[in-house]
Amino acid sequence: MDALTFLRERVALFSDVDETRLADLAASSSLQIYSAGQTILFKGATVDGLHVVASGKVAVLVKLPGKGLVPVAELVGGEVFGETSIVEMGTAGATVKAVEDATYVLMIPQESFRGLLIQDESFAVRVNTLIRSRKSASQLSPV
Repeated sequence: MDALTFLRERVALFSDVDETRLADLAASSSLQIYSAGQTILFKGATVDGLHVVASGKVAVLVKLPGKGLVPVAELVGGEVFGETSIVEMGTAGATVKAVEDATYVLMIPQESFRGLLIQDESFAVRVNTLIRSRKSASQLSPV
């Protein structure tokens, strides 16, 4: 499956995005593969783009006093991470690691993602809703 079809059919965040804009996003993206346990994103690192899990599973980990890195979420195909850091112009708030071998992640460059946020108001609303829901969920205990 090509990147455009994947984004259009499997990623809820991109539902209702104009086909031309989505095609531009897909064309700028790159697919990366990770092995189980491999770090995709380190807490505190600059986020280069929006990460979309294409297949496999990733764990979102935070460091808790006396417990080390603890999983707070697992993301599977079609789910995204890195949006908060891009929108708020910050660094990664958690470490993200592949849980399974052959975990594929589509990376959409930050500039392309920001461009879509500016061009598509309803997309920006969906992204901000996702950010708010994740911030609310982070108040809960780890998974």
